[in-house]
Amino acid sequence: MPRTIQAIYEDGVLKPLRKLDLSEQQAVEILILEDNLPASRIAEVAGKAGSYNFLGRSGEDIYTAEDGEGLA
Repeated sequence: MPRTIQAIYEDGVLKPLRKLDLSEQQAVEILILEDNLPASRIAEVAGKAGSYNFLGRSGEDIYTAEDGEGLA
């Protein structure tokens, strides 16, 4: 199951900021998301990946009470 952890890169090593529940020698895959990436670039990549495609569907109405959640 995917998890998100915070880590720092120091002396050539990624160091988690908290203890991890992993077995010794357990292999993991790491996805690096740099926190200085501008929001505009994130939105551009999300758009190219199809993350916003649902907005173009007929009947998609994400901002009204018809979505099943009442407005406060």
